[in-house]
Amino acid sequence: MKKLLMLISALALACLAGPVMAKSAHKSKAMKYEVVDVNCYLTKGAHGEKHKDCAVKCISGGDELALLHSGKLYVPVDQDFHPARDQFASKAGEMVEVKGKKFSKGGVNYIQVTSESSADASK
Repeated sequence: MKKLLMLISALALACLAGPVMAKSAHKSKAMKYEVVDVNCYLTKGAHGEKHKDCAVKCISGGDELALLHSGKLYVPVDQDFHPARDQFASKAGEMVEVKGKKFSKGGVNYIQVTSESSADASK
């Protein structure tokens, strides 16, 4: 009887804790990222204000982009994991504030974007 009571208590606790843990796993914090041209960043380490004109030219010409934060590149994707390139192409070389969930798979970092806005690079 004690074992049954313990089992029921453990299941009840798991049922209550599950939704709480699931909610916290989906929360994402807004962070600032620089929209960079992947080619220039990987081959030359080029980014920042001095590289903005080049990034605009390259990204508008079709080069891939990524979001740079703390030395890591993130490929932006939408809620269905489709590329979110068009959302950021016009912001080449700029800082943006992005809220989303980060994933890594096979050595590639992704951010599933839930919201995005321009950010002041001086902050």
